[in-house]
Amino acid sequence: MDQEFSDFHAVHSDDAASYCQAWEACAERFQYQRNLIEDEDILYQKPYEGESRGYADDATWILTSSFVIFTMQSGFGLLEAGSCSPGFEVNIMMKNIVDVVFSALTYYLVGYGISFGRPSTPFMGKGNFPADGGYDEVTSGLLYSKYIFQLSFAATSTTIVSGCVAMRLKFFIYVLYSLISVIFYSFVAHWVFDSTGWLYAMGAHDFAGGAPVHVFGGINGLVAVLFLGPRKGRFDGTRPLSDFFPSSPTSQCFGLLALWWGWIGFNCGSSFGITDDRWVVAIRCAVITINSTVAGGVTSMAYTLLRTNGKYIIPDHMINGILGSLVAITPACGAINTWAAFP
Repeated sequence: MDQEFSDFHAVHSDDAASYCQAWEACAERFQYQRNLIEDEDILYQKPYEGESRGYADDATWILTSSFVIFTMQSGFGLLEAGSCSPGFEVNIMMKNIVDVVFSALTYYLVGYGISFGRPSTPFMGKGNFPADGGYDEVTSGLLYSKYIFQLSFAATSTTIVSGCVAMRLKFFIYVLYSLISVIFYSFVAHWVFDSTGWLYAMGAHDFAGGAPVHVFGGINGLVAVLFLGPRKGRFDGTRPLSDFFPSSPTSQCFGLLALWWGWIGFNCGSSFGITDDRWVVAIRCAVITINSTVAGGVTSMAYTLLRTNGKYIIPDHMINGILGSLVAITPACGAINTWAAFP
Protein backbone atom coordinates (compact mmCIF):
# COMPACT_ATOMS: atom_id res chain seq x y z
CA MET A 1 0.00 0.00 0.00
CA ASP A 2 2.82 2.43 0.84
CA GLN A 3 4.24 1.96 -2.63
CA GLU A 4 0.80 2.30 -4.27
CA PHE A 5 0.14 5.60 -2.54
CA SER A 6 3.68 7.03 -2.52
CA ASP A 7 4.46 10.18 -4.48
CA PHE A 8 5.87 9.02 -7.77
CA HIS A 9 8.36 11.88 -8.01
CA ALA A 10 10.04 10.03 -10.87
CA VAL A 11 7.86 12.12 -13.18
CA HIS A 12 10.37 14.91 -12.77
CA SER A 13 13.24 12.70 -13.96
CA ASP A 14 14.55 12.70 -17.51
CA ASP A 15 15.11 8.97 -17.36
CA ALA A 16 12.66 7.11 -19.62
CA ALA A 17 12.56 4.16 -17.26
CA SER A 18 11.47 6.46 -14.45
CA TYR A 19 8.64 7.75 -16.58
CA CYS A 20 7.49 4.20 -17.18
CA GLN A 21 7.58 3.45 -13.48
CA ALA A 22 5.57 6.59 -12.77
CA TRP A 23 2.87 5.64 -15.23
CA GLU A 24 2.80 2.11 -13.87
CA ALA A 25 2.27 3.49 -10.37
CA CYS A 26 -0.56 5.68 -11.67
CA ALA A 27 -2.15 2.70 -13.39
CA GLU A 28 -1.91 0.69 -10.17
CA ARG A 29 -3.69 3.47 -8.32
CA PHE A 30 -6.55 3.50 -10.82
CA GLN A 31 -6.81 -0.26 -10.57
CA TYR A 32 -6.90 -0.02 -6.81
CA GLN A 33 -9.89 2.31 -7.02
CA ARG A 34 -11.68 -0.12 -9.31
CA ASN A 35 -10.94 -2.95 -6.87
CA LEU A 36 -12.57 -0.91 -4.10
CA ILE A 37 -15.77 -0.68 -6.14
CA GLU A 38 -15.73 -4.39 -6.90
CA ASP A 39 -14.99 -5.26 -3.25
CA GLU A 40 -17.89 -3.05 -2.21
CA ASP A 41 -20.14 -4.82 -4.70
CA ILE A 42 -19.19 -8.19 -3.20
CA LEU A 43 -19.64 -6.86 0.31
CA TYR A 44 -23.19 -5.75 -0.36
CA GLN A 45 -24.17 -9.11 -1.84
CA LYS A 46 -22.34 -11.53 0.44
CA PRO A 47 -24.53 -13.01 3.18
CA TYR A 48 -23.66 -12.40 6.77
CA GLU A 49 -21.26 -15.05 8.07
CA GLY A 50 -21.08 -14.04 11.71
CA GLU A 51 -17.58 -12.57 11.70
CA SER A 52 -16.83 -8.90 12.19
CA ARG A 53 -16.51 -7.33 8.75
CA GLY A 54 -16.45 -3.71 9.72
CA TYR A 55 -20.09 -3.20 8.75
CA ALA A 56 -20.75 -0.72 11.54
CA ASP A 57 -17.63 1.35 10.89
CA ASP A 58 -18.23 1.57 7.16
CA ALA A 59 -21.94 2.29 7.57
CA THR A 60 -21.22 5.05 10.07
CA TRP A 61 -18.76 6.63 7.64
CA ILE A 62 -21.22 6.39 4.76
CA LEU A 63 -24.08 7.85 6.81
CA THR A 64 -21.95 10.71 8.09
CA SER A 65 -20.79 11.52 4.57
CA SER A 66 -24.39 11.38 3.33
CA PHE A 67 -25.54 13.86 5.97
CA VAL A 68 -22.72 16.22 5.00
CA ILE A 69 -23.61 15.94 1.31
CA PHE A 70 -27.26 16.71 2.02
CA THR A 71 -26.17 19.99 3.63
CA MET A 72 -25.05 21.01 0.15
CA GLN A 73 -28.72 21.66 -0.61
CA SER A 74 -28.46 24.58 1.84
CA GLY A 75 -25.40 25.80 -0.01
CA PHE A 76 -27.10 25.61 -3.38
CA GLY A 77 -30.08 27.51 -2.01
CA LEU A 78 -28.01 30.28 -0.44
CA LEU A 79 -25.78 30.64 -3.50
CA GLU A 80 -28.70 30.78 -5.92
CA ALA A 81 -30.81 33.10 -3.76
CA GLY A 82 -27.89 35.50 -3.36
CA SER A 83 -27.17 35.44 -7.10
CA CYS A 84 -30.75 36.25 -8.16
CA SER A 85 -32.59 39.55 -8.19
CA PRO A 86 -34.46 40.51 -5.01
CA GLY A 87 -37.87 38.90 -4.63
CA PHE A 88 -37.01 35.38 -5.75
CA GLU A 89 -35.39 34.09 -2.56
CA VAL A 90 -38.32 32.02 -1.27
CA ASN A 91 -38.97 30.49 -4.70
CA ILE A 92 -35.33 29.42 -4.92
CA MET A 93 -35.26 27.89 -1.45
CA MET A 94 -38.52 26.01 -2.06
CA LYS A 95 -37.11 24.53 -5.25
CA ASN A 96 -34.15 23.17 -3.29
CA ILE A 97 -36.55 21.69 -0.75
CA VAL A 98 -38.63 19.89 -3.37
CA ASP A 99 -35.40 18.62 -4.91
CA VAL A 100 -34.89 16.42 -1.87
CA VAL A 101 -38.56 15.50 -1.44
CA PHE A 102 -39.27 14.33 -4.97
CA SER A 103 -35.78 13.03 -5.73
CA ALA A 104 -36.11 10.76 -2.69
CA LEU A 105 -39.54 9.59 -3.81
CA THR A 106 -38.39 8.63 -7.30
CA TYR A 107 -35.06 7.19 -6.23
CA TYR A 108 -36.66 4.97 -3.60
CA LEU A 109 -39.31 3.62 -5.96
CA VAL A 110 -37.30 3.08 -9.14
CA GLY A 111 -34.00 4.98 -9.14
CA TYR A 112 -31.94 2.78 -6.86
CA GLY A 113 -33.10 -0.35 -8.66
CA ILE A 114 -32.05 1.10 -12.01
CA SER A 115 -28.66 2.16 -10.63
CA PHE A 116 -27.65 -0.78 -8.45
CA GLY A 117 -30.46 -3.33 -8.50
CA ARG A 118 -29.76 -7.02 -8.83
CA PRO A 119 -29.92 -8.76 -11.21
CA SER A 120 -28.55 -6.25 -13.68
CA THR A 121 -27.43 -5.76 -17.27
CA PRO A 122 -24.78 -3.41 -18.67
CA PHE A 123 -27.59 -0.95 -19.37
CA MET A 124 -29.55 -0.97 -16.09
CA GLY A 125 -30.37 -2.82 -12.89
CA LYS A 126 -33.49 -4.96 -12.89
CA GLY A 127 -34.18 -5.54 -9.21
CA ASN A 128 -34.77 -3.80 -5.87
CA PHE A 129 -37.96 -1.99 -6.93
CA PRO A 130 -38.45 -0.33 -4.48
CA ALA A 131 -35.22 -0.09 -2.50
CA ASP A 132 -36.38 -2.27 0.38
CA GLY A 133 -33.87 -4.45 2.19
CA GLY A 134 -36.34 -6.85 3.76
CA TYR A 135 -36.11 -8.05 7.34
CA ASP A 136 -32.55 -9.38 7.57
CA GLU A 137 -30.64 -6.90 9.70
CA VAL A 138 -27.29 -7.00 7.96
CA THR A 139 -28.63 -7.29 4.40
CA SER A 140 -31.06 -4.42 4.87
CA GLY A 141 -28.47 -2.31 6.68
CA LEU A 142 -25.99 -2.65 3.85
CA LEU A 143 -28.59 -1.81 1.23
CA TYR A 144 -29.90 1.22 3.13
CA SER A 145 -26.46 2.66 3.78
CA LYS A 146 -25.68 2.47 0.08
CA TYR A 147 -29.11 3.81 -0.81
CA ILE A 148 -28.88 6.93 1.38
CA PHE A 149 -25.43 7.80 0.03
CA GLN A 150 -26.46 7.35 -3.59
CA LEU A 151 -29.63 9.34 -2.95
CA SER A 152 -27.51 12.31 -1.87
CA PHE A 153 -25.73 12.11 -5.24
CA ALA A 154 -29.02 11.91 -7.14
CA ALA A 155 -30.44 14.93 -5.31
CA THR A 156 -27.27 16.93 -5.99
CA SER A 157 -27.43 16.13 -9.70
CA THR A 158 -31.04 17.30 -9.79
CA THR A 159 -30.51 20.58 -7.98
CA ILE A 160 -27.79 21.77 -10.36
CA VAL A 161 -30.55 22.74 -12.80
CA SER A 162 -32.22 24.92 -10.16
CA GLY A 163 -29.54 27.58 -10.55
CA CYS A 164 -29.67 27.43 -14.34
CA VAL A 165 -33.40 28.15 -14.47
CA ALA A 166 -33.59 30.53 -11.50
CA MET A 167 -36.30 33.21 -11.93
CA ARG A 168 -37.48 31.66 -15.21
CA LEU A 169 -39.36 28.44 -14.46
CA LYS A 170 -42.75 27.89 -12.82
CA PHE A 171 -42.57 26.08 -9.51
CA PHE A 172 -44.71 23.07 -10.40
CA ILE A 173 -42.87 22.56 -13.68
CA TYR A 174 -39.71 22.30 -11.61
CA VAL A 175 -41.39 19.75 -9.33
CA LEU A 176 -42.16 17.63 -12.39
CA TYR A 177 -38.53 17.93 -13.47
CA SER A 178 -37.34 16.77 -10.04
CA LEU A 179 -39.45 13.64 -10.37
CA ILE A 180 -38.25 12.76 -13.86
CA SER A 181 -34.59 13.79 -13.71
CA VAL A 182 -33.65 11.19 -11.10
CA ILE A 183 -34.81 8.38 -13.39
CA PHE A 184 -32.42 9.45 -16.14
CA TYR A 185 -29.63 10.07 -13.60
CA SER A 186 -30.03 6.50 -12.38
CA PHE A 187 -29.19 5.07 -15.79
CA VAL A 188 -26.00 7.13 -16.03
CA ALA A 189 -25.03 6.18 -12.47
CA HIS A 190 -25.41 2.51 -13.34
CA TRP A 191 -23.22 2.83 -16.43
CA VAL A 192 -20.41 4.53 -14.52
CA PHE A 193 -20.61 3.38 -10.89
CA ASP A 194 -21.95 -0.17 -11.01
CA SER A 195 -19.48 -2.98 -11.67
CA THR A 196 -21.79 -4.33 -14.41
CA GLY A 197 -22.30 -0.98 -16.17
CA TRP A 198 -21.10 -0.79 -19.75
CA LEU A 199 -18.90 2.28 -19.22
CA TYR A 200 -17.37 0.76 -16.11
CA ALA A 201 -16.65 -2.44 -18.02
CA MET A 202 -14.85 -0.39 -20.68
CA GLY A 203 -12.51 1.02 -18.03
CA ALA A 204 -14.18 4.35 -17.23
CA HIS A 205 -12.96 5.74 -13.92
CA ASP A 206 -15.07 8.29 -12.05
CA PHE A 207 -14.33 8.31 -8.36
CA ALA A 208 -16.96 10.70 -7.02
CA GLY A 209 -19.48 11.55 -9.71
CA GLY A 210 -17.88 13.88 -12.24
CA ALA A 211 -19.97 12.40 -15.06
CA PRO A 212 -23.22 11.15 -13.45
CA VAL A 213 -23.60 14.17 -11.19
CA HIS A 214 -21.86 17.21 -12.67
CA VAL A 215 -21.77 16.49 -16.39
CA PHE A 216 -25.29 15.07 -16.40
CA GLY A 217 -26.66 17.92 -14.28
CA GLY A 218 -24.81 20.50 -16.36
CA ILE A 219 -26.18 19.13 -19.63
CA ASN A 220 -29.69 19.17 -18.17
CA GLY A 221 -29.16 22.80 -17.21
CA LEU A 222 -27.84 23.69 -20.65
CA VAL A 223 -30.85 22.11 -22.36
CA ALA A 224 -33.20 23.98 -20.00
CA VAL A 225 -31.45 27.30 -20.69
CA LEU A 226 -31.62 26.77 -24.45
CA PHE A 227 -35.35 26.13 -24.21
CA LEU A 228 -36.04 29.09 -21.94
CA GLY A 229 -33.74 31.61 -23.56
CA PRO A 230 -32.20 34.62 -21.78
CA ARG A 231 -33.96 36.56 -19.05
CA LYS A 232 -36.23 39.28 -20.41
CA GLY A 233 -34.30 42.49 -20.90
CA ARG A 234 -30.95 40.94 -20.04
CA PHE A 235 -29.26 41.49 -23.40
CA ASP A 236 -31.59 43.71 -25.45
CA GLY A 237 -31.07 46.86 -23.40
CA THR A 238 -34.71 47.21 -22.33
CA ARG A 239 -33.82 46.88 -18.65
CA PRO A 240 -30.93 48.43 -16.72
CA LEU A 241 -28.02 46.16 -15.88
CA SER A 242 -28.59 46.87 -12.18
CA ASP A 243 -31.76 44.74 -12.33
CA PHE A 244 -29.56 41.68 -12.72
CA PHE A 245 -27.00 42.37 -10.01
CA PRO A 246 -26.78 39.72 -7.26
CA SER A 247 -29.17 40.50 -4.44
CA SER A 248 -26.82 39.35 -1.67
CA PRO A 249 -23.08 38.69 -2.07
CA THR A 250 -23.11 37.67 1.59
CA SER A 251 -25.58 34.89 0.85
CA GLN A 252 -23.44 33.84 -2.11
CA CYS A 253 -20.38 33.49 0.12
CA PHE A 254 -22.28 31.53 2.76
CA GLY A 255 -23.54 29.24 0.00
CA LEU A 256 -20.00 28.70 -1.26
CA LEU A 257 -18.79 27.74 2.21
CA ALA A 258 -21.62 25.24 2.69
CA LEU A 259 -20.92 23.68 -0.71
CA TRP A 260 -17.17 23.70 -0.08
CA TRP A 261 -17.35 21.65 3.10
CA GLY A 262 -20.11 19.47 1.72
CA TRP A 263 -17.84 18.67 -1.19
CA ILE A 264 -15.30 17.14 1.17
CA GLY A 265 -17.97 14.68 2.28
CA PHE A 266 -18.89 14.20 -1.37
CA ASN A 267 -15.38 13.17 -2.37
CA CYS A 268 -14.14 11.48 0.80
CA GLY A 269 -17.38 9.56 1.29
CA SER A 270 -16.92 7.95 -2.11
CA SER A 271 -14.39 5.59 -0.51
CA PHE A 272 -17.56 3.82 0.76
CA GLY A 273 -16.00 3.07 4.10
CA ILE A 274 -12.91 3.39 6.29
CA THR A 275 -12.02 -0.25 6.95
CA ASP A 276 -9.06 -1.98 5.31
CA ASP A 277 -7.33 0.58 3.10
CA ARG A 278 -10.36 2.77 2.46
CA TRP A 279 -9.35 5.26 5.14
CA VAL A 280 -6.18 5.95 3.12
CA VAL A 281 -8.25 6.81 0.08
CA ALA A 282 -10.60 9.03 2.08
CA ILE A 283 -7.90 11.12 3.72
CA ARG A 284 -6.03 11.58 0.45
CA CYS A 285 -9.26 12.77 -1.16
CA ALA A 286 -9.66 15.41 1.56
CA VAL A 287 -6.18 16.84 0.97
CA ILE A 288 -6.53 16.71 -2.82
CA THR A 289 -9.94 18.41 -2.67
CA ILE A 290 -8.59 21.28 -0.55
CA ASN A 291 -5.51 21.65 -2.74
CA SER A 292 -7.68 21.97 -5.83
CA THR A 293 -9.62 24.83 -4.23
CA VAL A 294 -6.35 26.56 -3.41
CA ALA A 295 -5.53 26.53 -7.11
CA GLY A 296 -9.03 27.68 -8.05
CA GLY A 297 -9.09 30.41 -5.42
CA VAL A 298 -5.68 31.84 -6.25
CA THR A 299 -6.32 31.77 -10.00
CA SER A 300 -9.75 33.39 -9.71
CA MET A 301 -8.40 36.06 -7.35
CA ALA A 302 -5.65 36.92 -9.82
CA TYR A 303 -8.23 37.06 -12.61
CA THR A 304 -10.60 39.39 -10.78
CA LEU A 305 -7.76 41.71 -9.75
CA LEU A 306 -6.61 41.81 -13.35
CA ARG A 307 -10.14 42.64 -14.51
CA THR A 308 -10.46 45.50 -12.01
CA ASN A 309 -6.90 46.81 -12.37
CA GLY A 310 -6.14 45.69 -8.82
CA LYS A 311 -8.86 47.85 -7.25
CA TYR A 312 -11.15 45.20 -5.76
CA ILE A 313 -12.20 41.55 -5.83
CA ILE A 314 -15.51 40.58 -7.42
CA PRO A 315 -17.12 37.84 -5.26
CA ASP A 316 -18.73 36.13 -8.25
CA HIS A 317 -15.33 35.49 -9.80
CA MET A 318 -13.79 33.87 -6.74
CA ILE A 319 -16.91 31.83 -6.02
CA ASN A 320 -17.04 30.50 -9.57
CA GLY A 321 -13.32 29.77 -9.57
CA ILE A 322 -13.46 27.73 -6.38
CA LEU A 323 -16.61 25.87 -7.42
CA GLY A 324 -15.08 25.14 -10.82
CA SER A 325 -12.00 23.63 -9.18
CA LEU A 326 -14.20 21.42 -6.99
CA VAL A 327 -16.11 20.13 -9.98
CA ALA A 328 -12.89 19.48 -11.89
CA ILE A 329 -11.23 17.44 -9.13
CA THR A 330 -14.24 15.27 -8.27
CA PRO A 331 -13.79 12.37 -10.73
CA ALA A 332 -10.03 11.99 -10.17
CA CYS A 333 -9.58 12.88 -6.50
CA GLY A 334 -8.95 9.27 -5.48
CA ALA A 335 -6.30 8.53 -8.07
CA ILE A 336 -3.83 11.41 -8.26
CA ASN A 337 -1.07 12.82 -6.07
CA THR A 338 -1.78 15.66 -3.70
CA TRP A 339 0.49 18.05 -5.59
CA ALA A 340 -1.24 17.24 -8.88
CA ALA A 341 -4.39 19.03 -7.69
CA PHE A 342 -2.71 22.43 -7.90
CA PRO A 343 -2.22 22.66 -11.72
